[in-house]
Amino acid sequence: MRRRYKGMEKDKNGINCTTQSEHSSLCLAMVGFMDNGRPKVGVFWYNTALGTLFGVEKEDADNVPFINGKATTSKLHKTFWQKQHHRAVAKGDTQSVYYQEHNYTMIPRGRVFLDEATGSFYVCVSHWLNDIDIEHFREVVEDEFNLPPDFELVIDIHGDLGHGWSEEVI
Repeated sequence: MRRRYKGMEKDKNGINCTTQSEHSSLCLAMVGFMDNGRPKVGVFWYNTALGTLFGVEKEDADNVPFINGKATTSKLHKTFWQKQHHRAVAKGDTQSVYYQEHNYTMIPRGRVFLDEATGSFYVCVSHWLNDIDIEHFREVVEDEFNLPPDFELVIDIHGDLGHGWSEEVI
């Protein structure tokens, strides 16, 4: 068996263990992956039964270009779902929420934007918003995307349940 690190010691079961120095080095390598606390834009789905977000794709708002005065991630719900769908099918994971390719339109979803003119954030969802605990939803989104508490919720027909691949249609 090859050693990954010089000087790595084995424990009583013969399993390699990092030294304190190697552990510190690994932790420093992961620092860049920690949440930097800056506001994010992106896409998500909302699990109404659990009151949680899933399938979150986000980027720091200050790293995303404005297009027509709005900034959001370039990731599409459709593309994210298709990748997860192919993984679920390849694994035969029929229990995966992603298993059915077009189900992405049947689950509440949304997108976080930054408005260039006002510098304010808003979250586009749809009419499903009227069927949930809005205050809890606001807290979950605020926490996940590091948004200021005054972000706006906007109902847009795009996210209505069952509405098709409309991210591609202008």
